[in-house]
Amino acid sequence: MSDLEIVKRIIMEYMLKHKALFTLEIVLILFKMMTVLAGPYLYKTVLDFYIARTPTDDSVWLANIIDSIAVVMTHQTEPTLSGVLLVAALFYVAIALIEWAVTSAQLYYIEKLGLFVIADIRADFFSHINSLSQRFFEYGNTGRLVSRVTNDAEALKKILSTGVIGLVADLVMTLSIILVMAFIDFQLTLVALLIAPLLAVVSRVFQKLIKDAWRIARRNVASLTGKVQDLMYGAKLTKSLVQEERSLREFDEVNEQNMQTQIKAETVSVAYSSVATVLGSVMTAAIWYLGGMKVLGSTRTVGQLVAFSTYSEIFFTPIRNLAMMYGEIQSALAGAERIFVILDQQPEVMESEEPIQLDEVRGEIAFRDISFSYVPDQPVLKHINLNIKPGEKVAIFGPTGSGKSTMINLLGRFYDPIEGVVEIDEHNLRDLSFSTLRKVVSIVLQEPYLFNGTVEYNLKFGNPEVSDEEMVRVAKYVGMHEAVMELEEGYETVLHERGTNLSYGQRQLICLARAIIVDPRILVFDEATSSVDPYTEARIQDTLRREMMNRTVILVTHRVSTVRDMDRIIVLKDGVIEDEGHHDWLIQNSSLYRELCEMQLVEMG
Repeated sequence: MSDLEIVKRIIMEYMLKHKALFTLEIVLILFKMMTVLAGPYLYKTVLDFYIARTPTDDSVWLANIIDSIAVVMTHQTEPTLSGVLLVAALFYVAIALIEWAVTSAQLYYIEKLGLFVIADIRADFFSHINSLSQRFFEYGNTGRLVSRVTNDAEALKKILSTGVIGLVADLVMTLSIILVMAFIDFQLTLVALLIAPLLAVVSRVFQKLIKDAWRIARRNVASLTGKVQDLMYGAKLTKSLVQEERSLREFDEVNEQNMQTQIKAETVSVAYSSVATVLGSVMTAAIWYLGGMKVLGSTRTVGQLVAFSTYSEIFFTPIRNLAMMYGEIQSALAGAERIFVILDQQPEVMESEEPIQLDEVRGEIAFRDISFSYVPDQPVLKHINLNIKPGEKVAIFGPTGSGKSTMINLLGRFYDPIEGVVEIDEHNLRDLSFSTLRKVVSIVLQEPYLFNGTVEYNLKFGNPEVSDEEMVRVAKYVGMHEAVMELEEGYETVLHERGTNLSYGQRQLICLARAIIVDPRILVFDEATSSVDPYTEARIQDTLRREMMNRTVILVTHRVSTVRDMDRIIVLKDGVIEDEGHHDWLIQNSSLYRELCEMQLVEMG
């Protein structure tokens, strides 16, 4: 994206959402412009009328006001020099106080507007992230995503203050000052403006260098965040394998790379700032030389030269400030670009424009000629046809990599099949609303994930409106209630990150309870017992037997011990259904099933 596209998008999509604040900023900018213009004009009047005694027609009105106030203050019939200088000084103080008040208000409301905009962008970012398909998270680095929503979003404040609002303020100020300078001396104004084309050329040369440098720098900041997150999550494994020195070395490499890119970006930014400052000094020197010659030739007054010089400094101040802040602005623009790149990504799986809401669901499932691959030309499922009746208990069984979890990903519509249709109650999943699908199908994953929060928060996460009585009933149902009550604050106990103050089996039981509390018609266990101890597995199996009475249940597993009681076992291999039937029939008729049983030392009788 170009800088202009980024700034335009920030203004149109975010800043104009807060029109009152934006309008107030424009009004404050105009007020500040008047106070800034007033100061040098006051210098000119005082120097020409009362110091150098070379009055000019354009300032007679102001001199008359000063004289009148001086007469009133000193109670004299004619204004005295000390009186008029006192009045001029008071005027200057008043102008300075007004400018301070306006500038303070402007900065306050810029910050306020900036925080509103950043909050809006973060809200949109998080909302959009939730809408993206599962593939995005499987191939993305969460540390880098965290960096985008924190570091990059925070950097946007530079665009809002120094960038967007600052640019508007500087443009208004620059145009007004050019008009005043031209009114004082048109020739000197042309001299001052000669610097602009040269500075534009220099800016154009440096712009791409600075933007590319900061884009790389911000990318490396994200990599550093990702590395820190990776090392923190893997701290236990690192210690167990005695690889602390290696981890530190890898971190140092990323940290060093981040530092070097930051230094390079700062160096290019400082180089541009230095060139701009030198050009400003050349302009000031030229104005004083040519303007001084005019004063000596009596074609201009000292007051006009001082006022013009002051205006030229003010004229160049925004340019100098822009040069000083250009690197940070480009850094912020690079950060904004990284955020908008994510916001512009379209989810692969999208809800229908007119989604179907189902009030009653029987729980019938059909896979009709389903083919799917994560990577082109590497099929995971090949022409799968499977019908599951309402209330039926089906196990999808097979070795690792056979496509079991992929079938569940398609049923949960985390992905859409490349060919074929997945149906619930004869409705294509593509036509169902996400809310209907997520309420109907509840999936317990192999890796139990708990959020930061209380036990109650995690249990009620899928159904926040459920009563405490129902929550406790389900917790007892899965055999977790006693363990929860042994915690310091029971259901109000705050879990550590990822629930590490619970055992692995306890975490899996909470995830099972969470799925049941949603009260789904279709309950899916995706390898949910593969990593738990035999005791926890027995508790889950007992819960399953009771839950089977009124739900369609799908059990995905590679362990024979968990599938004996199922109505039907689907044997999957290399993305193809090899056999299907109950346990005893498969022992007699499926060589693959019998082989897997023998490998797991399961009795055949």
